[in-house]
Amino acid sequence: MIKVGGCSLKRSTKIILLVIAFIVVIGVLLIGNGIHGNPISKNIAKNTANKYLDEHYHDKDFEVEDVFYNFKDGYYHARIVSPTSIDSHFELSISGDQVVIDNYENSVLSGWNTWERIDNVYREMVDEVFSAPDFPLESGIDFGTIEIYEEYASDDPFAPEYGVTLSELELDKAYDIKQLAKTKGHIIYYAQDEDITYERASELLLILKDKLDEVDIPFYAVDFILEKPRDDDGVQSDDLSIHTLHFLYDDIYEKDLAERIEAAHEMLMKLYEEEDKQLQDLNK
Repeated sequence: MIKVGGCSLKRSTKIILLVIAFIVVIGVLLIGNGIHGNPISKNIAKNTANKYLDEHYHDKDFEVEDVFYNFKDGYYHARIVSPTSIDSHFELSISGDQVVIDNYENSVLSGWNTWERIDNVYREMVDEVFSAPDFPLESGIDFGTIEIYEEYASDDPFAPEYGVTLSELELDKAYDIKQLAKTKGHIIYYAQDEDITYERASELLLILKDKLDEVDIPFYAVDFILEKPRDDDGVQSDDLSIHTLHFLYDDIYEKDLAERIEAAHEMLMKLYEEEDKQLQDLNK
């Protein structure tokens, strides 16, 4: 064995490999800590969340369901829930031993959680219809939502003039979702077909309405778009399409439907052109 300065090359190689391994392990731990946090800090965050609940919500039955680290903002987040209130759940964002963000007001008091609950129920009802193997239409995007009406957005030509007002929703109330959908329900449906004509759009829209009527799923309006089918890569053969926005349920009947769709499409295209012009003027 060759000796160099009293040490064998074999021994020095082992030392180098151990040093490299140590550096790799430390690097992995640092990366893991940066992405997932660490158990000690997580426990501190949980204790901070419990203390915060005792100080600020001592009259509530809130409890910490989970604590997780978000590497994007560098905070630990404590998910807070109530065993007696389905809509009372929110997050505390924690840095060190301090709560820096409490979104109770935005999530619970605003009515957002209540809307999200009823919206999820309606969306699942609609999804069940659209995802059925025997549903006769092909689509790229299709879902239903309980629309939110926001008075401050009334100047937006694309905003709905219908929907629930968040501040008027009642915490934990058992809403009749179908009844609500008659005046707040919004369907978004991107139909795919080789025939891009107003006549074909009217045929498909009537089928869509009839299929939802058959299973008693109401809606107030629909965004109905007819476009060419996409290939396996999601690419269309051309961009020829027909678009409607907030097309009312009451306007979906056979007589002159193609003409109403054409008028809705042309009006929407005009709005898009006006918005594009305003943006161009602002950027000058």
